[in-house]
Amino acid sequence: MRPAALRLSQFALFVLALSAYGQQTSSPPLPAPGIPRYLSLFEAEQLLAQRNLLLSASRSQLAASEAARRIAGFKPNPQLQLGMEQVPFQSPVPDSVPRFFATNGNAGANPVYTAQFSKLFERGGKREMRMRQADAQVGVASAQIDDTLRNQRFALRQAFGNALLARDNLRIAAEIDAQYAKTEDLTSVRVKAGDLPGIELYRLQAGRLQFQQAVIDAQSAYEQATRDLLNVLSGRSEDVLPAPARPVSTTEPVSDLLESAPLIVVGDFSDAPVSDGLNQLKNVARAERPDLKVARDNLQAAEYGVRLAQAQRSRDINVATEYQRVGDDDTLGIVTQIPLFLYNNGKVGVQQAQATRAVAEAQLHQLEVQADTDVEKAYQSYLAARRSVSLYSGENLKQIQKVRDIVDFSYQHGAATLLELLDAERTVRQATAAYNQARANYQLSIWQLDSAVGRDLQ
Repeated sequence: MRPAALRLSQFALFVLALSAYGQQTSSPPLPAPGIPRYLSLFEAEQLLAQRNLLLSASRSQLAASEAARRIAGFKPNPQLQLGMEQVPFQSPVPDSVPRFFATNGNAGANPVYTAQFSKLFERGGKREMRMRQADAQVGVASAQIDDTLRNQRFALRQAFGNALLARDNLRIAAEIDAQYAKTEDLTSVRVKAGDLPGIELYRLQAGRLQFQQAVIDAQSAYEQATRDLLNVLSGRSEDVLPAPARPVSTTEPVSDLLESAPLIVVGDFSDAPVSDGLNQLKNVARAERPDLKVARDNLQAAEYGVRLAQAQRSRDINVATEYQRVGDDDTLGIVTQIPLFLYNNGKVGVQQAQATRAVAEAQLHQLEVQADTDVEKAYQSYLAARRSVSLYSGENLKQIQKVRDIVDFSYQHGAATLLELLDAERTVRQATAAYNQARANYQLSIWQLDSAVGRDLQ
């Protein structure tokens, strides 16, 4: 084997070995972390950043934009052109074929070998405009990650709040049903002692059905809410880690009713107020909302797109140096190529880029209006929710519970009817459920305001 061929084969084997080594040593992607069975909002938000598939797609888009930025900074590659012409394969001149290197003065054709090295020189700042436009598009991709996180975090909080509300409603329904069961047991004792007729026990048992149904409905609502929470975390029931022990914070009696659900949410609603005013919140939203940053970066990229289109009207020059061997003669030459704008002088490209910039500018202004509207709506919801929470003070709920206890005591001693007892039970359940809903609405209004502004306010 010739030395040149031997070196070429050795190099090819080296490249193949290096490629195989790289494939063997490349680390596989890390698996998504498991979801703890007892889940707090803080843990859920930490898992959101690691598990959510929409966030993963946005990060991949950022990596693609960064690669496009590097590509935009590349200079045009030079070109090497090798040619072999006028190689005779048939000729009437004796001993003239086959002939690759020898010259025959009597032949009509002699071999010509050409080696040409060419380089394109861009003019008008095209490369700089490409890089600036790509930088702006990297900013767009980065801001889109933040905007996706903002939207997905609000969806996560909304699902988590629904789970907390369903859990609290389940707790109240179970407590009322258990309390009603005690009343039923006491009534049964009085019926057996002859203090009450047997029909009173039948009426009491029939009246309990609505409270047992309330427990079933609340349990089903909690099951649905936890699965919505798993969906935002891009998880399934099998992704939930088994709990080694029950935390102290979840030892209330209602926990047994939560065991069939894939998750047990831990935490409570917050009653903390928002200290900032409406105008201040609007200013924060204009400065920090990531979707506005996306729109601004898109406008900046469109502006550089206009400049790049204008730069395309500058003629690029392609310069080549050439070595040529013609017969026994060695020659050198220089070739220059300059485009002639006969059919396309770039004006339409500039018009297209300007139209794209106008679209980006209109979208930015619309998003600014939308941001103000979102903040105003969220702030009004916050004010209304705060007024609703103030209606259900702890003292009012205690008074309602006290009325229920008095009616229950009176019923046990024959001074109240079953209808009065059922009405008192319904009043307690409705008032407590309304209070839970008011607290959930207040917390949701805070989260909605956080999303509208673009940052946490508490």
